[in-house]
Amino acid sequence: MEVIKSEKTAEIVGLSFGDGSLTKRQSGNRKGKLRFQLRGNITEDKEHYNNYIIPLFNEAIGVNIKPVTCNGKDKSYGIATGNQKVCELLRELEIPVGIKGELYIPNWITSNKEFAKCFVRGLMDTDGSVFCGKDYNYPEKGHIKIRMDICSISRNLMEEVSNLLSSFGIKNLIIKQYTPKTQNRKCFSRIQIDGPNVLKYFDLIGSENPKHITKFEVWKRFGSCPPRTTLEQRYSM
Repeated sequence: MEVIKSEKTAEIVGLSFGDGSLTKRQSGNRKGKLRFQLRGNITEDKEHYNNYIIPLFNEAIGVNIKPVTCNGKDKSYGIATGNQKVCELLRELEIPVGIKGELYIPNWITSNKEFAKCFVRGLMDTDGSVFCGKDYNYPEKGHIKIRMDICSISRNLMEEVSNLLSSFGIKNLIIKQYTPKTQNRKCFSRIQIDGPNVLKYFDLIGSENPKHITKFEVWKRFGSCPPRTTLEQRYSM
């Protein structure tokens, strides 16, 4: 197998920087072997995995990856593989091995505008949020202010993504680093995109995640999107 650096593999790197992990097994008869996992919400993200992420991996990496369901305390749905050839291909794409710390977008992605857009889409589709907040000047109108955001413990990643968004003409704001009050939680940085720039994001970069798309479409249709709605509810609006 040979990995090809393309828009598809750039998006895979973005997906992996979001909800993915490439780690070495620490025990057992496969100790030292690589394992890749990419998982999301079992209800809100399942369609994204079935209709887009899994076909994307199978086409771009040239393997037949099947979905997996984790029924533990925090139920999740996604993909996992211990295929060493696949894991080595992902490492060749510069997906880091081990626990995530400071992350750096590979140069082969940042030096190509279309690759960079695909990376950002993958990252936002897994780790980002689309939501509507209240305009407190008009509280009676409900949740009318469309926004996007993404958080990461990697300050560098947030700065690089912010710079990429700005280079596409999408204005954004990096919220100052936040230190959680809960013990043992790492501090994180957040990027926020507001109003007209959310429209520009969907026009220039777009989304393949129905969780995000349906919130955006409900807001476009009604001028607001209530919080805590499910994917099924938004489809029926």
